Amino acid sequence: MKRLFRILAIGVGALAAIAFGVALFVYVASERVVARTYDVPVTAFQAPRDAAAIDAGRHLATIYGCNNCHAPQLNGTALYDAPGIARISAPNVSRIAPEYSDGELERLIRHGVKRDGTSTWIMPATMFRHLTDDDLGNIIAYVRSVPAIDGVERELTLRPLGRIGVVTHKFQPVALQVRDIEPLRTLDRSDPLSHGRYLVMTACTECHGSRLEGSEIVKAPGLMIAAAYSPGDFSKLMRTGTGIGDRELGLMSEAARARFASFSDAEVVAVRTYLDAFVKQGGTSLP
Repeated sequence: MKRLFRILAIGVGALAAIAFGVALFVYVASERVVARTYDVPVTAFQAPRDAAAIDAGRHLATIYGCNNCHAPQLNGTALYDAPGIARISAPNVSRIAPEYSDGELERLIRHGVKRDGTSTWIMPATMFRHLTDDDLGNIIAYVRSVPAIDGVERELTLRPLGRIGVVTHKFQPVALQVRDIEPLRTLDRSDPLSHGRYLVMTACTECHGSRLEGSEIVKAPGLMIAAAYSPGDFSKLMRTGTGIGDRELGLMSEAARARFASFSDAEVVAVRTYLDAFVKQGGTSLP
């Protein structure tokens, strides 16, 4: 009996040692990913400072979700908190922006690379990659106009499942994701199709995927679903967040009320025009 207990103790000890070794490996490997820096040069980007730019930037910050994730006063929110996975803040931009040059903000927003060269983890740079210089400049002008106040500080706390996700590449830093995104090269705001494509790529791909194929993670459908909406139903969805049959659509309803309700009538028409073209060609490629 004593021998049996000794064998069991050795087995339990060996399993514990293996578990500790695996946990240590996952921790060290995930910390290396978090600490990795990215060689993305800081450009000489210059944002405007005039009142017209600030007003335009306020509108853009609303439809692109800056005022949603980072709070109306840009002082931050505890954006993501999942037991066992991670806690990540959308930090206090009103305090952070003055630390950055315009060029550093351009790199942060378009490439997901922070001032110290490390990556962001949630900010949708894959979507903002498509922003024109004018729109990006106006957003920066608006951000710089917001008074600095106290708020939520920077936080990235990876929990065990989150660390496993990082090591297995299920959860990737934004700076890596951006590398696979080719930015839009042309934009004609006078053409509803061209303008609609730009608006969809800069406002919808965060949840619906870079090719509008949908995302299982956030339960967002592919945008072929736009075919089910009449122009009136689509406008109602964008303005009120209410789907066909007066249904609540979770994250889409929240996004519509917080962001898309601020689209102008022309912008709603442009988005619908592009999605109609996307549906007609089967959603297999972008027009």
